[in-house]
Amino acid sequence: MTNMIESGISSDAASDNILADEDRRKQDRHIAMLRLAKIKTESGEGWGFIKNLSATGMMVEVHPDFELSDGISALLTEDQELAGTVRWRKKALAGIEFTTPIDIAEVLAKPNEAKHGRISRLPRIEMKHPINLYQGSRLIHGDICDISPAGICVSTDFTFEIGKNLRLSVPELLDITGTVRWQSGQRVGIVFSKRLPLDDLMVWLSTFYRAARIDTGVLEVLHKGSDTGGAVEATADCLPFQVIGHDDLGKEILIDTMYSATEALTQFKATSKFFYRVSIRNADNVELSIGTIVLQAFDEERAAAKAQSS
Repeated sequence: MTNMIESGISSDAASDNILADEDRRKQDRHIAMLRLAKIKTESGEGWGFIKNLSATGMMVEVHPDFELSDGISALLTEDQELAGTVRWRKKALAGIEFTTPIDIAEVLAKPNEAKHGRISRLPRIEMKHPINLYQGSRLIHGDICDISPAGICVSTDFTFEIGKNLRLSVPELLDITGTVRWQSGQRVGIVFSKRLPLDDLMVWLSTFYRAARIDTGVLEVLHKGSDTGGAVEATADCLPFQVIGHDDLGKEILIDTMYSATEALTQFKATSKFFYRVSIRNADNVELSIGTIVLQAFDEERAAAKAQSS
C-alpha cells in the first residue's frame, strides 16, 4: 500500500481533502420533513409544504394551480426566509436551489425569541376581504388585512377591549372565535381560539384568488397560457365526484357521491375534521387537487348565474 510520504501527498493536504469531503456530504444530505411555509413569488403568495431540505436547496409542495415564477422564497416564520430559484416543476412539486447555502441545524431549530423580545409566529397572507365581527350581539364591519391558521389582523373603526372574545364571520369559512390581542389605530390583532384547518383555509384562499383573477381578467390569460389547463378541466368534468375518507392506516371509506363540484367541496369541508385525510376523485378514480375542484365550483356558479340572468 502506498503511504502519504511515498505518494508525495502531505498530511495537511490529506486533511484538507477530508474536510472538503465532509462539507460536500453535509451539503448533499437531504432531510425529509413536512413544514408549513408561506410561499412568495412574483405572481402572488400562498401556503405550501417543505417536503425535504438540504444545505443547497429544498423540495416544496404547492397547489398544482399555484403559479411559480423563477424567483421564489419560503417563509417558515416571519423572521426565517429561504430564497432561491425554481429549477424544476412537476405538478404540485417543485425543486428550489438556494441563492446561498443555509445552516440546516439553524433552520430546523425551534423558533426562539425574535427581535425586540417578540416570539416568532407563522407568516401571514396579506389580503383585503370584508369580514363581520360580533362582540356579543353587536355587529362590527371590517376588512381582513392578513390571515394565518393561527390568527388574523383586521381593519375597523371600532375600538376593542384587549382580551375581549369575538366571533368572526367570513363568507365560505365556518364561524370562527378568537380573542383580541392588540390594537393599533384601526388595525386589530386577533388570535383564534382554535387553529383553522389548513385544508379549509386553502380552499377559501383559492376561492379568494380565483375571484380576484376573474375581476381583473388575469385568470383567462393564465388558462390560455397553461399547457395542462385543458387536461385538468377535462378530468374535473368526469362526473360523479367521489368524496373519500382516509384513516391513518391507509383504509379508504366512500363518504358520498356528488354530481357537482360545489357539493363535493361542501362535503369535503364538512368531513375533513373526522378523518386523517379526505380526497375527491372523479368517475375515472383520479384524485383531483382542491385547486381543481375550486375552479370547477366557480365555473358551476358562473354558469348558474348566467342561466338565471338569461
